[in-house]
Amino acid sequence: MKKILLMVTMVLGLSVLAQAQTKERQHKTPEQRAERVTGMLQKKLSLSAEQSAKVKTIMLAQATQMESLKANKSDDKKANREAFKTQLQKTDSELAAVFTADQNKTYSEFKAKLKERFKGGHGMMAHNRKGGMKNPAQRAERMTGMLQKKLNLSDDQSAKVKAIFVARAAQVDSLKAKNPGDRKANREAFKALKQDTDKQLQAVLTADQQKTYIELKAQMKERHKGKRDGVTTPKEG
Repeated sequence: MKKILLMVTMVLGLSVLAQAQTKERQHKTPEQRAERVTGMLQKKLSLSAEQSAKVKTIMLAQATQMESLKANKSDDKKANREAFKTQLQKTDSELAAVFTADQNKTYSEFKAKLKERFKGGHGMMAHNRKGGMKNPAQRAERMTGMLQKKLNLSDDQSAKVKAIFVARAAQVDSLKAKNPGDRKANREAFKALKQDTDKQLQAVLTADQQKTYIELKAQMKERHKGKRDGVTTPKEG
């Protein structure tokens, strides 16, 4: 259910991830999530106090409805997707009535960027459009392309980076097959693998590129902090 919700919200663009769970994995309340999203939109769109109040009311209604939909244990995934889609479209329509023309334009551009990020997968993990995993070579190619663009890699660097990510993606698939149900073991293994990847990348990147890479990882971590919170709004590969 959470994967369905995340996919629908990201594809539709209204995808602002809320704060992560507590150590006990408790979700924030609809009020807290609405407050967070409103704060983000207030900053992105320079909302007035009156607009912020209206946006918060809209987002609270959405968060409450989403909570209700998540509680629905129906096995009808198609119906659930349609319900989420309808709710998000309703929210967009209500927000459009609150925003100015310029704000609506900025909001549309922001959603488009989020949708584009979703296409690349969540962080280091890329899913295809049908929800399956791309093979190691494809995932490595996508990740290398992203870093090539972000870090201005040379052809030699790109070749080395791709080799690193191909090896990493293959190891991730192997780990998943080895411990499919042991999340704790997988987390520790993935963590060690990430650290090893970072160490190998450091030997390839220049000092400036390493600095940009660290900043990029920090941004990705912040974006994905609340990926399990499941209100509006991106595994290993």
